[in-house]
Amino acid sequence: MELNQSLQNAGLKESEARIYLYLLEQGLSTPPQIARGTRISRPNCYPTLQDLKDKGLVQEEQKKKRKAYFAVDPLAIVQYLERRKESMEALVPDLRALYLGQKNKPTIRFYDGLEQVKQIFEQVLSAKKVLGIASTRQLFVLDPNFFERFRKELKRRKVIFYDILTRASEKEGMMVKESLKGFYDHKFFPKEYEDFPTDILVWDNHVALRACL
Repeated sequence: MELNQSLQNAGLKESEARIYLYLLEQGLSTPPQIARGTRISRPNCYPTLQDLKDKGLVQEEQKKKRKAYFAVDPLAIVQYLERRKESMEALVPDLRALYLGQKNKPTIRFYDGLEQVKQIFEQVLSAKKVLGIASTRQLFVLDPNFFERFRKELKRRKVIFYDILTRASEKEGMMVKESLKGFYDHKFFPKEYEDFPTDILVWDNHVALRACL
């Protein structure tokens, strides 16, 4: 994946990514130089540079009579994302209180596609205990990186997870057990149930079913 798109995936706007990459390559530059190099109009460069400054990704200094800008170490992007995450985590209790108290909330919701399936697993992280009835092997195939992060977050939040697994998921169940240690336990279906096309998650007052196509 190209760097511009990767930076956008990390939360930068397209123009912010272009300017940040330009400054990484060119070093100290004035707004007219940045505008020419990135093909972003000068009126749009100034607010974008200010946004990058607010995020801690560029710094400003005086170059003769003009202001000039340079990119800071890319590690600042990680720090920026961590600040965003901490801010969001601080908001979650209040936001969930609004969500749980809303009127006319549907009792059944339908999720479609991998990204929405991930949303379900992210909701699970708010629970104290979770019961899974699943084909863990099939989940690992969907997005290994996501479910690796999910397991780490379960352990960090000390969520207790119980699984009833198909025999086809025996290897994956042992991997999760090794990763989560005392926060995870599992049992297996009888051998005649080798695998099945549905996963079930139960937590708090929620039940989620995923049909594996």
